[in-house]
Amino acid sequence: MEEAPQPEGEETLTEIEIQILQGLERLGGSYQQRNLWKYIGIDSKTGLPILSRLEKRGLIKKERVGGERRGVYVVRLTERAYKVLAELREKAEEISRFDISKLSDELQTLLSIPCTYCPYIEKCGFSFVDPPHCELLTKWSMSQLEREDSS
Repeated sequence: MEEAPQPEGEETLTEIEIQILQGLERLGGSYQQRNLWKYIGIDSKTGLPILSRLEKRGLIKKERVGGERRGVYVVRLTERAYKVLAELREKAEEISRFDISKLSDELQTLLSIPCTYCPYIEKCGFSFVDPPHCELLTKWSMSQLEREDSS
């Protein structure tokens, strides 16, 4: 599987780390740790070490809320995480601007669909990644409509 684009000067993020960060962003930047696993589609045994790595890298903060005995943890994105996610989106959009103008119109259209270069295509529709919530697919669809309108 191809690696997701990485921001400059950053240690490479794994696909699941990116999924967790993007999932938290879609959830408004914070979420209860115990409910995060179901949303991302992994178990806590897999997720806890990943959260520890993300916390050490300054991408998330875990905050205990509630009482002493039954407190729960809320996982929050840091400003650094928002910056990394913005850089990842920018890199993905750069890839999408690959010059395909020398190809046939049909092939150009097919290759311009963001799904053809999406690092999450194998999980699309099975976790938090799905077509109705994909920013790149929405932008692409809108550009196709505008293109048809101007023709």
